[in-house]
Amino acid sequence: MKKSAAGARDVLGALTGKRVVAVGVGVVAVATAGVLAVGVGQRAAAPAGPPTGASTTAAGAAAQPSGLVEFQSPEVGFALAYPSDWTRLDPADPQVPLLATRGPHSLLVRVLDLPTETASPELSAARQLTDKMVMSDASVTLLAEPQQITLGGLPGYFYFYNFTDPTTGLTGVHSHSFLFKGKTMIVLVFQTLPAGQFKDGATTFDQITGTFRVE
Repeated sequence: MKKSAAGARDVLGALTGKRVVAVGVGVVAVATAGVLAVGVGQRAAAPAGPPTGASTTAAGAAAQPSGLVEFQSPEVGFALAYPSDWTRLDPADPQVPLLATRGPHSLLVRVLDLPTETASPELSAARQLTDKMVMSDASVTLLAEPQQITLGGLPGYFYFYNFTDPTTGLTGVHSHSFLFKGKTMIVLVFQTLPAGQFKDGATTFDQITGTFRVE
């Protein structure tokens, strides 16, 4: 059944009975599945500026939540906001316009070009692509069935899974959304490493997701 964007807190129950590693404090690597991987060692970017304007949704204008910094991508046509106390990094990968971290939690936004447009009627074909991208990492263990979602008016799929970080050997959690905007795929990956600290970041992840909008 099609759902709105899944909240991080809503999928915490999927961790029940699952074995996750919760020892140590790993370096945030944002090591997403397969071709989505971005390594550590990026230099910190210049501090982000203040929000550039109020967040708007299909329901109309809404005030930007306090304590958040807005990121805009005029080229792709979307915006979202992340906490002002997170550190924004400057990845070398041009497909990653935003990478921000704080402690064990991080956010990665990746933008990929598609050969054809993808809309709601064609999502079944898009699912084959998203499944392949997520499961290309042999360490991935799904914690819930992938869900068809709509976020900011864009159709897509949501995945929630454990993975093994190749640098630390720790088990992490990804709350991972693929959104389709014409011939563009917008990928949002929220990561917690180690997995045992995911609960502490769930509310923040939901808050960031709630600011996503299409411009």
